[in-house]
Amino acid sequence: MKIVIKVGGSVSIGEKGPIFSYFSRLIPVLREIKKKNQMIIVIGGGKLTRSYAKSIERFDISDKEKEKIFISLISANVNCLAALLKMKPLFSLEKISKNTTGVIGGIVPGRSTDANGAIAARKIKADLFIKMTNVNGVYNKDPNKFKDAKKIDQLSFSELSKLAPKGRPNKYGVLDKLAVETLSAGRIRTVIINGKNPENLLKVLEGKNIGSIIY
Repeated sequence: MKIVIKVGGSVSIGEKGPIFSYFSRLIPVLREIKKKNQMIIVIGGGKLTRSYAKSIERFDISDKEKEKIFISLISANVNCLAALLKMKPLFSLEKISKNTTGVIGGIVPGRSTDANGAIAARKIKADLFIKMTNVNGVYNKDPNKFKDAKKIDQLSFSELSKLAPKGRPNKYGVLDKLAVETLSAGRIRTVIINGKNPENLLKVLEGKNIGSIIY
């Protein structure tokens, strides 16, 4: 199976970088998946880029230049995860072909790591895209702000597109519009799960109904 897995920075990256206690649980799971599948891993910026953004917000730096800085920070996460998995760090989408494996993160300003993962999924003709985040799936509204938010177990890409924000650096939502449109165009089955427990990845591959399924 060809799989693209997005490891959300919200569950994996702290203000000082990768969270050791989380990665010590994640890496064995990814190694197990890697044995039998073609895999591309995508890593985000998490609190590392958010805290950096706060520290430079008063400087006279354009938004585009700020995002270049965030991408360089995410590149450190890419190199770290690639070293742990003994995979190739990928800093361009241009050379990705149907047999490519590796780890990617930020590539160019104006595009989320989710969108980069979605583009990579189309290029390798992935069977499955999994997004690991800090909530249990897709909700009809932000569960962190509204107590009456309801989880949606299954929905179409067109339905998800109505809920997806266009997004901006550090605030792209569960999946931004470009990521949704790219996955939809490639007809790539997508599952959004709570990534706090890395073993949820194995449950998805076992066919268990967790998270939200988009098709």
